[in-house]
Amino acid sequence: MAGLTCAVELERRGVEYRLLEAGSRLGGRVVTDQVEGFMLDRGFQVLLTGYPEIRRLWAMENLRLRRVRSGAVIYRGGRWLTLPDPLRHPTELLEALRSPVGTWMDKLRVGFLALGSLGNRAESCFTGGQQTTLQYLRSCGFSTGMIETFWRPFLAGVFLDWDLNTSADLFRFLFPLFAWGRVAVPAGGMQQLPAQLERRLNPGRVVFETRVEKVEGTRCWDQNGQLWEADQLVLAVEGSVADQLLGLESEVRWAGTCTSYFAAPRSIGGRGRLHLNADGANSCIQHLICMSDFAPEYAPAGQHLISVSSLFGAPSEDELRGQLQEWFGAGVDSWRLLRQDHLPQSLPSLAPGTAPRELKVSEGVWRCGDYTAYPSLNAAVASGRRVAESLGYGEPK
Repeated sequence: MAGLTCAVELERRGVEYRLLEAGSRLGGRVVTDQVEGFMLDRGFQVLLTGYPEIRRLWAMENLRLRRVRSGAVIYRGGRWLTLPDPLRHPTELLEALRSPVGTWMDKLRVGFLALGSLGNRAESCFTGGQQTTLQYLRSCGFSTGMIETFWRPFLAGVFLDWDLNTSADLFRFLFPLFAWGRVAVPAGGMQQLPAQLERRLNPGRVVFETRVEKVEGTRCWDQNGQLWEADQLVLAVEGSVADQLLGLESEVRWAGTCTSYFAAPRSIGGRGRLHLNADGANSCIQHLICMSDFAPEYAPAGQHLISVSSLFGAPSEDELRGQLQEWFGAGVDSWRLLRQDHLPQSLPSLAPGTAPRELKVSEGVWRCGDYTAYPSLNAAVASGRRVAESLGYGEPK
């Protein structure tokens, strides 16, 4: 998405460019496939509507966003617990206070944390602090029960980090987006994000199935040995690939996940809420959600799409079914596994103290991508925009 954003900004400025795409479609990790009438995103992906870059770049009404229901259903100690979100659904305040997830003080602390986060900006959140997210939550006074039952399983799905060793800076940036914004997917799948941007490009300037394998200054060679020369070269590839092309030792560390998609005749319930497994450290499943409960376009009429996420490798279908049957009974026998996406490089990790990487590598050579700042769609898009603005071609026409 970083390279695509950079190309859109250059197009707006009337700059001649070539966008070399290694695959058959644009968008990087943001991909949706059609399988038997179901829409399967490449791994579980959602859009945070509060991202600062989103409304600047996308026509939101054309995305036809389908919103995840706020709150969570949590499995802990052999039973499912419901934790409503009274900030989003005030009528559920009493139910939220009665929920056995966390103490009353924990719930008040969530409210105070949300109020205190209003107006948080990325620039003020990413200070390079040495605190992990787990340390930060403890410093806020949250009980062990609240951390283990809600914060750990929820944030593990966001960071792909069960131990919550991710920098607290990232938590401080993302929390208000969850608290005050919405979590959604486009009705046509996450692929609609790059598709909308691609329509703004001159198709004659996009070259597909062209993988860059060698870089020297502002010159590069593709897999067929063809030379591409330019005044400015922007590397909009994964961080480890950029480092390899530049002859640098890679500093990028990755977090992985595995998403298994099942077709089911019935929903798992929860009214479109995310299902979290607080016992996930000892399970092959960390969270799951019925996509078609809030985005009916993701499944054919009369069927449902269940997205099941795993953090610790790629479990077998038998392992998944065993856990799912324990939770939902014999009805799981009628579920069909549509596809399993094992993505060991799902997100760049962000350890405490990590400093942003310079976008300018050398004279005429630039890089962009979320690995240069923090792992998120917002960072990827922002980096592409910032590179385009830094190339010296003036303001958009």
